[in-house]
Amino acid sequence: MGCKTDVLIHVQGTAFHLHKDPLISRSTYLRRKLTEKSELTLSPPLNITAETFALVVDFCYGTHLLVTPFNVASLLVAADLLGMTEAKGEDDSNLKQMTENYFQKFIAVNGKYAAIVFKSCLALLPEAETTSFLVSRCVEVMNLTEDSKGLDGYFDDVISLRADDFKIVAESMHQRFEYQDLLYRIVDFYLEQHNAKITEEQKTQICNSIDCNKLSPQLLLHAVQNPRMPLRFVVRAMLVEQLNTRRSILSAANHQYYSRRHRPTNSNNEDDDNNNVTLGEILQRDATKRETAQLKAAMDATSSRIQTLEKQLLCMKKLLQESDHENVIERSGGGCRDVLESGRSASFHYGSGRKIERAYNGAPASASFRFSGGPEERALGCSSSENSGIKKNIGQRLIKGLKCALQPKMALIRRKV
Repeated sequence: MGCKTDVLIHVQGTAFHLHKDPLISRSTYLRRKLTEKSELTLSPPLNITAETFALVVDFCYGTHLLVTPFNVASLLVAADLLGMTEAKGEDDSNLKQMTENYFQKFIAVNGKYAAIVFKSCLALLPEAETTSFLVSRCVEVMNLTEDSKGLDGYFDDVISLRADDFKIVAESMHQRFEYQDLLYRIVDFYLEQHNAKITEEQKTQICNSIDCNKLSPQLLLHAVQNPRMPLRFVVRAMLVEQLNTRRSILSAANHQYYSRRHRPTNSNNEDDDNNNVTLGEILQRDATKRETAQLKAAMDATSSRIQTLEKQLLCMKKLLQESDHENVIERSGGGCRDVLESGRSASFHYGSGRKIERAYNGAPASASFRFSGGPEERALGCSSSENSGIKKNIGQRLIKGLKCALQPKMALIRRKV
C-alpha cells in the first residue's frame, strides 16, 4: 500500500506502523479498539507475541500465510483473542477457520505433529485451553496414535504447569474423554511431582475432574490405595468401587438364576436333570456361592468400619474443641499452676487427712491432682504439646483407618482376580 500508515500498535516492545482499514476489516477486537484512537498496546491478558502478531498482520494484508505445526497453536489463540472469525467474501476464509481446518487435516491425524503442538500450547495457557481446547485435543490425538508407554515422555512437560493452569486442562480432558484412565495417570503424575508444592484444597479441585465411574477396575483399585490422592477422592473412589462390586454380584446372581430357569428339562423324570449336572459344575456353583457370601460380608464389614471411623472422627473433633477450650481458660485464669496452688492451699483447711482423702476419691474432676508437690503439675490434664500431637495425628489415624477398612475387601478382590 502506498498510502501513509495511520495506526501504531505496540506488542512486547515492538512497534508496528500499520493501516487501519485492513486490520479492522479482519479483526473485531481491533475494530473496537481503533475506532477512536490510532495507537494501541497489546498486553496481557492477550497472550500474543510480536512474532505471532506479525503473521496476523500478513494475513490482514492478504499475504499468503504459511501455517505449520509450530505456529498453528499461537495463530489459533490469536484468532480467538482478536476476534478474527469474519470473512470478507463468500470465497474467503477467516484466520480462525483457516487454522482450525489445518489442525483437523494435519494435526488431528498425526501423533508426532500433535506432540509438537502440545509443547507449544503449554506456554499459551490458559488461553490455549479456554479458547480452543488445544492441550486436551493434542493429548487425545496422542492417546489414539501412541501406545500408553509412549505418552510417558510427554508427561514431563506437564510438571512446569501451575496448579491453576493444570486444573483447567484437567477439566477440559474430563469433558472430552469418555474413559478417564489417561486423565487419572496424568493427574497422579502431576501430584507426585507437586505433592509438597500445592495445597490440599488444590489437590481436591484437580481430582474433582476425574470421574471414578469412568475408571477401569485396576486404576480404581489403585486410586483407593493411592497415598497421593486427597481423602475426599479416596472415599469417593472407594464408594464407586464398592458399588461396582455390588453390581457384579447381582449380575452374577441374575445370570445364574436365568440360566437355571431356561435350562432344558426332561419331561419324563425331573431327577434326570440333576443327574446330568457334572461334578465340575457343582463345584463351580458352590465356589460362586461362597465367593458371593464372602464379598457381601466384606462389604458389610467395610460399611461398618466406615461408620466407626466417622464416629471416631467426631470424637476427635470434640476432644480438640475441649482441649482448645481448656487452653483458653488456662490463659485467661493465669495458668493452671496458680489454680492448683490455690486449690492446694484451700484443701489444708480440712480437719484431717481422711477428709482430704474422701474429697480426692469422691471428686472425679479433681482425680488428676496430687498433693505431694511436683507431680501435680505432670498430672494436670493434657499439655499444649500433647494437643498439637493430637491434631497432627488425626489425619494419619483416619487414613490408616480407611486402609484397614478396605483390607478385607481388597484381599477378596485380589483372590478373585
